[in-house]
Amino acid sequence: MTVAAFDPKLLSNYDKPKYLLHFQWKNSDIKIYRYALVEEININKIDHRLKLKQDEVGLTQQEIWKKKYK
Repeated sequence: MTVAAFDPKLLSNYDKPKYLLHFQWKNSDIKIYRYALVEEININKIDHRLKLKQDEVGLTQQEIWKKKYK
């Protein structure tokens, strides 16, 4: 069983944003998931609680991804 060495709890230790992050979810012993930085958002352009931009309100995560990145 592979265990990813990256601990997301340590993100605050980095001074600059990472462009790629790799995670292994606890229920997966056969896959590593790679996440890529796709956008930087000004803090005043996003709902601080929901982490959604104005044109994303009411959409699921999958709908936002399809609309913006597919």
